[in-house]
Formats: sequence, structure tokens, C-alpha cells
Amino acid sequence: MKMTLYSLIIFCSLCCAQPDGNNKEPEWTKPDLNGHWKLHDTQIVDHVPFLNLQAPEPDPQNRVSEDSPWDSYTGYDLVFEADSMYRVNYPIQAFPPLRYSLDTGYVHLSTGDYKEAYPAELVNDTLVFYRPLKSEPGYFKEQYLRTNFNDSVLNIMKYYGINYPELAGTWHLVREKDYDYGTHYELNFPHTISDSIHFSREQMQSALQGELIYWMPTDGRKRDYSFVYRNPYIYFTPRKWYRGEDPCLHFYRD
Repeated sequence: MKMTLYSLIIFCSLCCAQPDGNNKEPEWTKPDLNGHWKLHDTQIVDHVPFLNLQAPEPDPQNRVSEDSPWDSYTGYDLVFEADSMYRVNYPIQAFPPLRYSLDTGYVHLSTGDYKEAYPAELVNDTLVFYRPLKSEPGYFKEQYLRTNFNDSVLNIMKYYGINYPELAGTWHLVREKDYDYGTHYELNFPHTISDSIHFSREQMQSALQGELIYWMPTDGRKRDYSFVYRNPYIYFTPRKWYRGEDPCLHFYRD
């Protein structure tokens, strides 16, 4: 009887035991994201398939009032270097780097008090980010393809923030515009200025050194304005000669 019981215990132990290799979960291979990534496509989806993750309800305090989630969307190209990620609008603008790290299924971004984590996966040479919507349940599914940005241009963008020489050319004044979320803009400026202006490359080279001044014909004479680029417009502010309210002068390029 004892021998039978002993044999039964040994048999059960052998049946329950698994080889070490089968007892472990598959190891996650950390993808190599170093390099340059071009935004290829963005869609709105309601779940993250590879994590079987449904979109959460947005935080009511963070809800935005635009008519469409696209009203608040801005797409960027990406550059990964060591433990830093740059959001870039190549070949014009680079934003301050974010520290990034990876774990299974997520990319973690941080700088100062800002911390965020997005579902992310690398499928062959396509990097996919899932960014939660702010106005309703869902994600912006962003697909990036590996590319090779010009390092000289990229270095200017990272050093100066804005690659002003790339903005040389003709810009057109916005006199009236309807925005997607119901805002109507109409220029109210008590001076006569032309419908377009031209920046030479030499002017924009000077802008890299902080000389953000443009002498624009105004009422038949040249007046000085400060300017700054905020994608996709260049905004102008009249300098000391002007005493009125900010007219919100801005120009766009075709």
C-alpha cells in the first residue's frame, strides 16, 4: 500500500512539472528606436489591438470644446537619440527633447513635471503610437516610417529651435478666416499694409541670431515689426511706433 501511494505521488509530480524553458513567459525584446521617423499616417481608433486595450473615458477636466478631435491634433516627425526623443516639424522646427524609456508595450516620456506614457509597438520598420483623444474615447493611431533627415538641417533645428532660413520666400496676409471650431477672425488694423511680404534667405539667416525684425511698408513708409514663427503662421507685432491693441497680424505660405 505504501509503495502504491509513493508511486502515485511520484507520477503526479512528474505530470505537474514543466521544463524551465516552458515555465517562463516570452521575453520582451526592446526595440531599437534610435534614428529618424517620418509621420506617415494618422487615424482615429477605439482600441489598441496588441494590448487588447479599450480607449478610456477622457478626464472631464481635460476635455476640449472643439467640434472635432482633429481640431486639437498636431502631428510631428520624431527623432530618437540615446535616451532623448525630439518632436520635430522637419525641416523647420524642433521642440525641446523629452526623456524617453521603453517597457512592454509602452513608451514613457518625461521632462520636468510632465510625464506621459503611450501604447507603442514596432512592426517591422513601422513605429505605431497610440495617443488618447482629449474630447472623447479613442486614440490617434500614428504610424511612422524610418527615414534619414539631413543631419546639418536637423542640428540647426535642435540648436535654434526654428530653422528660419527654411522660411525664406513669399508669405500672404490673413485678412479673414473661419476656423473649424466656430471662430471667425477678421483683421482690424488701422494702417495700410500689403497683402504679401517676402523674406530673403539673408534676412532669415539673421533671424537665427535673434534679429526678429522686419521693416514692412506701412501707410507708404517702412515701419519696424517684431515677428515670430508659430506653425503654420508667422506673427507680426508693431514695435514702439504703434500704440493700439495687438492686431494679431499673421501671414501664411502656400
